[in-house]
Amino acid sequence: MPNRDRPRGLRGAERVNESALMKRLSGFAVTVALAAVAAPAHAGVIVPQHGINGVGVGQTERTVLARLGPPVQIRRGSNEFGRYQELRYRGLTVSMQGGRRVTSVTTRSSVHRTRSGVGVGTTLAVLKTKVHGVQCTTFSGIRHCVVGVEEAGRQVTAFLVRRGRVRVVTVGIVID
Repeated sequence: MPNRDRPRGLRGAERVNESALMKRLSGFAVTVALAAVAAPAHAGVIVPQHGINGVGVGQTERTVLARLGPPVQIRRGSNEFGRYQELRYRGLTVSMQGGRRVTSVTTRSSVHRTRSGVGVGTTLAVLKTKVHGVQCTTFSGIRHCVVGVEEAGRQVTAFLVRRGRVRVVTVGIVID
């Protein structure tokens, strides 16, 4: 006669397998949670006319530091447009010309990509087909492809192309 008071559930070997599975799943959950904290949703993304890696034109230095943490290097100086500051991260440079707000974000890293996969290393042909509104010109032997209007005060996304491939991507304000 079966004991009706005994709890129903897994038996011997099934209990061992369940225990091992639960350990694996809890380890997996911790890994996923850590990955979510370490890699924000905007990590590595180029959004033409908006920004790179979650940093956009017009953001404050404080916002940049909150999003990306402390830079590897800070460079300050002056040029023909006045004082500037660059916050340098691995593969990303955030520039602030004349103040504490972002005027450009530049990448030379192939890690940063648009949603369509365009970034450093992309061929000119792919750039032209996958980035809407891009216009290319050659100046002093360097191919320069731009989304937006190159007029002072306007925001653009620029792709510098050498030897048929994108080498630098910048989202920024045209200063002159």
